[in-house]
Amino acid sequence: MSFEKESNFCVPFWIDGTTICPEDSPRYDVTTPPSQALTWTACAASPATVDEAIASASKAFITWSKTPLPDRISIFSKAASILESSASEVQYYFEKEIGAGIGWSAFNQSFCVKSLGSIGNVLEEALRSETIDGGDSMTAMLHRVPYGVVGAIAPCATRNAPLILGLRAVLAPIAAGNTVVMLAAPLSPMTHHFIALLLHSAGLPPGVLNVLPAPSAPGNAAEVVETLLKHPAVQYLNFTGSTAVGRKINEVAGRYGKPVTMELGGKCVALALKDADLDTLAQELVVGAYLNSGQICMSTELAIIPSPLIPTLVQKIVDSIRIIFPESQLPLVTGTAKDKLLGLLKDAIEKGAVVYSSSGEEAPATLIDSITADASSSVPLLFLTKVTKDMSIYQTETFGPIFSIVEYDGENPHDGIALANELEFGLSVSIFSKNEVEAIKLGEYIDSGAVHINHMTVYDNPVFPHGGVKASGYGRFGGKWGIQEFTYIKTITFKKPVA
Repeated sequence: MSFEKESNFCVPFWIDGTTICPEDSPRYDVTTPPSQALTWTACAASPATVDEAIASASKAFITWSKTPLPDRISIFSKAASILESSASEVQYYFEKEIGAGIGWSAFNQSFCVKSLGSIGNVLEEALRSETIDGGDSMTAMLHRVPYGVVGAIAPCATRNAPLILGLRAVLAPIAAGNTVVMLAAPLSPMTHHFIALLLHSAGLPPGVLNVLPAPSAPGNAAEVVETLLKHPAVQYLNFTGSTAVGRKINEVAGRYGKPVTMELGGKCVALALKDADLDTLAQELVVGAYLNSGQICMSTELAIIPSPLIPTLVQKIVDSIRIIFPESQLPLVTGTAKDKLLGLLKDAIEKGAVVYSSSGEEAPATLIDSITADASSSVPLLFLTKVTKDMSIYQTETFGPIFSIVEYDGENPHDGIALANELEFGLSVSIFSKNEVEAIKLGEYIDSGAVHINHMTVYDNPVFPHGGVKASGYGRFGGKWGIQEFTYIKTITFKKPVA
């Protein structure tokens, strides 16, 4: 097939509507999990190529910002049709760059088809002007205006959902009339390059979207990000990634006075009330924790469970793992991710946690030895009981196929809510109860960008707002809110005509 590539292929830059691969450009290896075999290489963005991309975006903004909404919508609709027929290509990139199976690539593809196809339904409403009577002699007209050139960075998309998060980073800004310079995720650069090819094939003009693989070395990446943010033409940035990196980027953005939308890390909680349906709870915990190897920002990390329910629930979780995930291991995207998870697991075991897998309770020493001996980046599907606040895993996002059960007595649901709210993060929380009305009321007390009732923490919909609070970020992607995020309000006042 024409999209298949040899290992000597190099992912190029996409600047001004064409591929560019300078021979003197620094390059880095892209590998396939879990074996980490060489997949291909990628050109690494430099300050010079970032400036070139910004120049292209600045020029394109003059025309694109004035492009009628029906013309923009037509491009997105055509892109949706093209993407709908590109399942094999999407699966190929997912398998090669993140080691994902057909189920996860198909979900990413269908979600993005919906994103492209539905944005036209809310674009006019999101950008509609308003007129306000000032109550004196003045009237104000309020217009939604695109910022200009928007920077987009989504390194977390490498492990999460590279097509969904990559498209999300560029679609709303472009729909609002901005142009974009995107730094593609270092471990999935071809998937993000594919987004540029897709939109270009649908008729997006040159320069509206420019995509450059971000450098894999942290020091080089920091230099490139600062080059992007300090450029006077770049007026806004959106970032999806870890809280630690997001804070560093926010510092740089603040230095140059640039606003930022950020979706950062999560330590997502499933809170069970004492009347929770345990079959539903077990199934939603298992899927929410292990989907895509737990490498989703909304993955279930902590289950806060009434003590009397735990013995029965543990067995139901073990049974659910066997049915839903019959494979004994799942791949992590890098060996570094595996090392992090292994360190958290060792710390928890040393401090008294009990470890379970689809085989039931595990012997800690044997488990650690088997994980360590495996040279690949795969790990078994695990969950822990007897987890306490002094364990690192209680507070730290694992980004792997493991979750922890934390006990509370269950008599007062607000005790469970207090445990959830004590966490640094606030991206997604689930509440499980047979009393849906009560669960919805309790959701109002939870510090989280989203609360899901009797559903796993992993849920997103392109027509809904999505984002976090506290250390999980600020601003919203999705729906009309995601479009408005990338505009500012211009107020034009005038005197009312005298009657």
